[in-house]
Amino acid sequence: MYPLPDRRLSPRDSATHAAEVFGRDAVVEWAEELLAGRAGDMDRRYPDIAWLRGTPGWPSYWVRVWGARALLHLGPARPQVVLGATGDEEWRVREMALKVIAAHRLDDPDGVVDGLVDDPVERVRAQAWRALGRVGSS
Repeated sequence: MYPLPDRRLSPRDSATHAAEVFGRDAVVEWAEELLAGRAGDMDRRYPDIAWLRGTPGWPSYWVRVWGARALLHLGPARPQVVLGATGDEEWRVREMALKVIAAHRLDDPDGVVDGLVDDPVERVRAQAWRALGRVGSS
């Protein structure tokens, strides 16, 4: 349907380019569905995962990471999806969700970020502290 994007594009440029081609709202919705685990890398409802620099067949948690990474650059429409991803069993997903929370200063009314300062993975703890310095107040 559409030629696949240049693999040399940065993650930011890939997300932006996908939003230009398919529409920002559609790409944000897709990224949120990826992050929530409700869409996969071969899901025919959405564009090829290569649009977000993903690769079909990688472990399923990478799909969630690619969704979060797109939201990092485009911003989420449903912050609760990002906040929910902080409870993911895979640390890379938690880490990327925290990056989205920090970058977009998402409100954290239930204090989910607070709980991640004691995460067993150092990179997640570091992002939790970073996010706490930037989250919106409610």
